[in-house]
Amino acid sequence: MGRVRTTWLAWAMGVLSAGLAAGAVVLAGRNGESLAELVFNHHAIGIVTAIGLSVLGALIAGRQPRNPIGWLMSVAALLLGVFSFTQQYAPLAVARDLPGVGLASWLAAWTNLPGIAITITFLFLLFPDGRLPSRRWRPVAWLMAAATVVPAAVMAVRAWPVRGPALVAQSFDHPAVGDAFGIGFAVVLALSVVALAGLVVRFRRSTGTERQQIKWFAYGAMIGIPLGLPAEVPFWGPILELVQPPLMFAGLGIGMFRYRLYDIDRLLNRTLVYGLLTVSLAATYAAGVLLLGGRVSGGRTSSLVVAGVTLAVAAIFQPLRRGIQRAVDRRFNRRAYDAAATIEAFAVRLRQQVDADALTAELLAVVDHTIQPTQASLWLRPAGRSADAHP
Repeated sequence: MGRVRTTWLAWAMGVLSAGLAAGAVVLAGRNGESLAELVFNHHAIGIVTAIGLSVLGALIAGRQPRNPIGWLMSVAALLLGVFSFTQQYAPLAVARDLPGVGLASWLAAWTNLPGIAITITFLFLLFPDGRLPSRRWRPVAWLMAAATVVPAAVMAVRAWPVRGPALVAQSFDHPAVGDAFGIGFAVVLALSVVALAGLVVRFRRSTGTERQQIKWFAYGAMIGIPLGLPAEVPFWGPILELVQPPLMFAGLGIGMFRYRLYDIDRLLNRTLVYGLLTVSLAATYAAGVLLLGGRVSGGRTSSLVVAGVTLAVAAIFQPLRRGIQRAVDRRFNRRAYDAAATIEAFAVRLRQQVDADALTAELLAVVDHTIQPTQASLWLRPAGRSADAHP
């Protein structure tokens, strides 16, 4: 197809998927499910994921039609959009005697799993150029395709004879689909770990732009994936889970469109530094309050102890931050650390050195070591010429 047709197709799929997901919110209100209940019942995560995939998939497929990542995201968005919509429509149709109960219950029984499978396997394995890390990964790709299609096909075939109100009432607990969904989901989770391993392999072999792209995607996943782990924790779990898709899609989108790629190095540095700093200060504060409070006031919290520990934590903030910054730079940004150390050492020698020729040679050596230009030269203004003199 031509570029215009592929763009239209990509955006048509995106609009349809986003429309189905938005329609699910409206239907949830008709079912008596508030926005808060939509979040705490884990229905909102599918809607948010479908909308994010639809927009990002349309953008990628429209601008990079040869990259399969955009089309895979569009297909996953459509599957999750259909699932979210039919999941809300089926019980409403049963309650109000609306048409399409059988079709809606059947679609809601099997469209969820393949959408999840595409999102957490192929996107990791194929990022960022849409190709496998190497030919050795072809069996893994075929296994992922089988894990995406086979369980969904089994659930679709089994759910068709029992479609209707009974399937709506039991959903994934229905004997016709429950075991297939459980096995398929476990296989998909295992393959997602393999896909992450493929991303690590690609990162180790990458250089330049591709390396920065993977860093952005990994940064979003590094923050987003842990937020989804406590999903079953009351109150906070579903809220944190809802933050996961936007973070991961943000990292993926920046990486795909190569927007300010090299900002990720500074972002990673600051995240490590202030993350470690926060943990260290919190541990110091807690240990100080507990230990000193137990000795000074017999196990009870004393306002004087709290105030003293707070002042101590405030006093060590800057020294601790500088120490952690040096440690992080030394471990993860060695070139910048070496450059800073070289400049600092040169500044010390500059106060003691008086020989102009020696300073000139040393300055050029420092510039070559820290900036590594292709060519460097030093021009010194002749003695006695004023700053505003013209040649």
